Amino acid sequence: MGGIDQVVHRARELIPAEGVITDRARLRTYECDGLAHYRVTPALVVIPESAEQLAGVVRACAEHRVPFVARGSGTGLSGGALPHAEGVLVVTSKLRQIVELRSEDQRAVVEPGVINLDVSRAAAPSGYYYAPDPSSQQICSIGGNLAENSGGAHCLKYGFTTNHVLGADLVTPQGEVVRLGGVAPDSPGYDLLGAVVGSEGTLGIATSVTVRLVRLPEEVRTLLVGFTSTDRAGAAVSAIIAAGILPAAIEMMDELAIAAAEEAVHCDYPMGAGAVLVIELDGPAAEVAAE
Repeated sequence: MGGIDQVVHRARELIPAEGVITDRARLRTYECDGLAHYRVTPALVVIPESAEQLAGVVRACAEHRVPFVARGSGTGLSGGALPHAEGVLVVTSKLRQIVELRSEDQRAVVEPGVINLDVSRAAAPSGYYYAPDPSSQQICSIGGNLAENSGGAHCLKYGFTTNHVLGADLVTPQGEVVRLGGVAPDSPGYDLLGAVVGSEGTLGIATSVTVRLVRLPEEVRTLLVGFTSTDRAGAAVSAIIAAGILPAAIEMMDELAIAAAEEAVHCDYPMGAGAVLVIELDGPAAEVAAE
């Protein structure tokens, strides 16, 4: 019996039958992430329902020298979830529990399959939200965000995932479960968590993530400004930052992007503009008014 067969056998002992996929047609569902140009059909897909099941599969892979790749929601555009043709794809989508919301110290503990936007929805009644907001935040997962160090429109002011992850439980490539970081802003010793965030799952698969929550702003105001050219729009961005103003987000659209948006949704951007800036300000109402 080959190594992959041994892993299949072990996976079936650990995981319910519907979470162990060997059928070729079903395997093709997982042949790529958002970077669809590159496609590889994995030999096996497993969808564990607990950290223990996940660790058991990884230990079997290590024992039988079978490569494995971790996958969250599969929305990434870097090929980070591209499978190995002779390996196992470990999908964390069923680990979707928000374990703890702690508004008193602005923390949340979530499993890796929790959808990004669901953290903010859960925290909103307490007056908080989760700041990293990739464009796919309605479907991308926290574990995938950790693996890719995802950002989003508001990373200008609030930073990337690495600025909001305080701790994580990880399954190492040997199948051991380790804990990095915690609830404190800075843990003593080497910043191992900083190395893990953005490593695309190559250093371990997260089974629990402790994230920092941010208080909902008192006011949010969005401005649309038209310019004759992208050069003038770019100069305005530099001047805003030089003036000491840090908007929550600044995004630029050139003439081609404006034309495409108008054709698609008729958004009434300034006629004849060579570029527009969409600027979002947030914070205390007095501060937003002044900015």
